[in-house]
Amino acid sequence: MVHTTRKMTFRVQGTVTSGFGRGKEFVALEGYARQFEQRLGYEPYPGTLNLELDNPARERIAPLEPTRLGGWEEDERSFGAVDCYPAFIPHCEDSIPLHLILPDRTDHDTSTIELISPVNLRDRFDLSDDTVIEIAIGSSESNV
Repeated sequence: MVHTTRKMTFRVQGTVTSGFGRGKEFVALEGYARQFEQRLGYEPYPGTLNLELDNPARERIAPLEPTRLGGWEEDERSFGAVDCYPAFIPHCEDSIPLHLILPDRTDHDTSTIELISPVNLRDRFDLSDDTVIEIAIGSSESNV
């Protein structure tokens, strides 16, 4: 019997918002940076793009298969695992790597999601706070 898994995707609309400014610190940490490069195939721009959603998306994300980056300990400090989901901006001809990240540990509530990419997303797509954009989120290719 052949078992096939269908790649699931869904779309969310969110409002660009400024975060706490800590995304750039965490994205650049060697433990995460090495895994982003190895598992996602790129070095992320130092920072995340935060989107505030009208409705939390975690329940819709739950059935998707992430690429999971492992946590680690360093200098008596521990860093949690991060789930990464491929994403894209529909109706956009500019194809760039993009991932929704869901850290096991975060200061954001469930209505905020964070995106990473090898480019500054605000600059590339001329985004500012209060801009509304739509993204599509899917399962990781390697896990489907």
